[in-house]
Amino acid sequence: MKVNDRVIIVSFVMVMVCLTDLAVQAGSPDMKAAKMHAQSMVEEGERMIGHGNLGHLDMMIEQAEAMIEHAKEAMESTPLDNMRGKEAVAYMKEAISHAEEAIARGRKGNLDAAMAHAHKAMAHAKQGNL
Repeated sequence: MKVNDRVIIVSFVMVMVCLTDLAVQAGSPDMKAAKMHAQSMVEEGERMIGHGNLGHLDMMIEQAEAMIEHAKEAMESTPLDNMRGKEAVAYMKEAISHAEEAIARGRKGNLDAAMAHAHKAMAHAKQGNL
């Protein structure tokens, strides 16, 4: 058996182990809850952007607050025993940070700055979506 053949076999086994681990985690109740909240986080973020585009600062703030709540719930239920979970939580933290800044700027009446942070929050939320 050549070295290349061994590398291929070892790589295949590693991929199969990883896929099995992900399949087990994907079916866990915590992972299902995390996915549901992560998806809701993205949906609330889309609504936040939509209201901001229409100039509805009050509604944009409400949607940003809802986005933050879903992000926090998703973070609490996301398993951190694999790299994807850790990355998702890091992106969710960034989404929360920018959503909070969008809220702060929106409460001051600065739509442009609020929208800039809302777009950043949305980008991070999409990356953090499980």
